[in-house]
Amino acid sequence: MSNLKSELHSNFPFLFVYKDTKSPQKELSNHMHDYYEIVYVYGGKGTFFIGDIFHEMNQGDIFLIPNNTIHRAMPDRENPVTSTILFFSPMLIYKDLINDSFSYFSVFDVVKKSKNYKITLQSEEKQQIEKLLIQLYEEVTSKEQGSKHYALLIIHQMMIELYRTQTKSKGRIKDNNYKIDWIADILLYINEHLHEPLSLTTLADKCLVSPSHFSRVFKETTGIGLTVYINTKRIIKSKDLLLETDYTISHIAEMCGFESNPHFYRMFKKYMNTTPASYRKKNNTSNI
Repeated sequence: MSNLKSELHSNFPFLFVYKDTKSPQKELSNHMHDYYEIVYVYGGKGTFFIGDIFHEMNQGDIFLIPNNTIHRAMPDRENPVTSTILFFSPMLIYKDLINDSFSYFSVFDVVKKSKNYKITLQSEEKQQIEKLLIQLYEEVTSKEQGSKHYALLIIHQMMIELYRTQTKSKGRIKDNNYKIDWIADILLYINEHLHEPLSLTTLADKCLVSPSHFSRVFKETTGIGLTVYINTKRIIKSKDLLLETDYTISHIAEMCGFESNPHFYRMFKKYMNTTPASYRKKNNTSNI
């Protein structure tokens, strides 16, 4: 089957890219968004940088990426990854309708807490997921009445299957492959010191390397420039604080390490295409 890419629409915020092969040149730059993302690997190899963790990408791996998580896939040049990617807004997922501790977002809650974004599927599990993805492909390309509703039912079934698989696979090996020893330490340091000034020179000094060497190795390893990485992490933190606290915007700007209120507004508008105040108002109102 040829690859299919459906588009995101405000009334049906869902994107499906079926069996697409991505070379390093085709791969998207680092990104984060308000959508949840599922990536299933059919073949090829690569590295997936998600949050602060590096995961190897191999046949039969499935990646679960919560919203507001920085991530970047880096396909192998000689053997690029072929994958199906599913993006969807939380507004499409059914809320808890029965008295049960299970939530459709449970599978994402677990990966966010554990920072283990990959599940390596066993043979029967791969068959089940691939079957659901084929069904989803057929519904997305169908012109029949109710095709969008059917597609959503398949997504919900997939989330249940993945949660059960995840529960059974807790003992399976977790990737944490930092190619350079100091990368792990500096990613942790950045995450814990976002409220402080984080200059290239300061971070390079902590790693006992030159600024030019730090900058080059950081981007080669993560696929992301240092400035973009720090700004993105600060924006993610600010989004959480805007929705989870009643702190003033100026206090949130300070907590996230922005130089000033105008700097915070400028960066937030650049990354989110809206202002902090508008983002807080819209998302608190919609309860997303």
